[in-house]
Amino acid sequence: MGVPLSAALLLLLSVGLKEQVVESCSCGPGHPQEFFCMSDIVMRAEITGEKLIPGDENRNGMGEIQYDIKVIKVFKGSDKIKNIQHVYTSEMSSMCGTRLDHDQYLLSGSIMFDKFSVTMCDFVIRWNRLSLMLKNNFKYRYQMGCDCKISSCTEQPCLPNTKNECILSDWSSTWSIVDTESVHEYACIRHSDGSCSWYTGPAKPSGNDTMDVSDV
Repeated sequence: MGVPLSAALLLLLSVGLKEQVVESCSCGPGHPQEFFCMSDIVMRAEITGEKLIPGDENRNGMGEIQYDIKVIKVFKGSDKIKNIQHVYTSEMSSMCGTRLDHDQYLLSGSIMFDKFSVTMCDFVIRWNRLSLMLKNNFKYRYQMGCDCKISSCTEQPCLPNTKNECILSDWSSTWSIVDTESVHEYACIRHSDGSCSWYTGPAKPSGNDTMDVSDV
C-alpha cells in the first residue's frame, strides 16, 4: 500500500509544480520609452489607500488589490478614462501583481475591463527614484518617439536597419532598476524628416527639430 501512496504523492507534487510554473510571472527587459509607448495610461499619482477585492471562492488567490489614488499628472491616456480614482493589480505576485505603498509613483499600465491595471511587468516606480532627466522624458520626450523603433544589439558594429530605428547596445539601459542604479536616460525621438535618433539634451526638443506628435 505504501507504493501506490507514494505514487499518488509524487503525482500531486508534479501537478502542483506544473501549476506553479504555468502561473509564475515572467517579465522581459525593455527601455523605459518602450514601456511608455506600450502603455494605455502613464501618470504620476499618490497611493492613498487600498483594499482587497476577493475573487471567485473556488479560485484561491485570484482576487485583486484596489489602490485608491490621487492623480497628480497624466502624461499619457487622459482621454481613456475620466476621473480615475483607483488602480488595480492581482493580489498574487505569481500572477504579476505588484505591491504599492503610500507614496507617489510613476504608474504605467493598461485598461482592462474599463479599469486601470498595473503589473510588475509594467513601469511602476516611486516618483522620487526617477532622475530629473527621466521625469522630463516621461513628461514630454517619450511621446515624440512612439513611432520610432528601439532595437537591441549585442554585436558590434551596431547600425540601424531603417531610419526610424534607435539602437540600444548597452543592456544596463534596459529596464530593471535596482536601488539607485541609473537607467538609460536618453529618449529616441522622431525628427521632422521622419528619422529617429537618441536625444541627449537637458531641455525639451524644439519644434524645428522634431515632428509634431499631432502629425504622426
